[in-house]
Amino acid sequence: MAISNEEQQKLDQDKSNLINDLVAVSTIMEDYWRFHPANPNQLNIVEEHRQLEAIKEKIELDLKKFDA
Repeated sequence: MAISNEEQQKLDQDKSNLINDLVAVSTIMEDYWRFHPANPNQLNIVEEHRQLEAIKEKIELDLKKFDA
């Protein structure tokens, strides 16, 4: 039994959504691995957070210059 064009589009969209979900989960897993205790090259999350806070503060200061 053949499926309609509309049904095929729905199946294609569902498959596309699942592939996008898989890519998103894989990306998050890769990012988490950077800090995972089992990773022999793990990054220090406390230091990474401190660096991000400094970057955030600089961006906020730079943005304030536009309001002055």
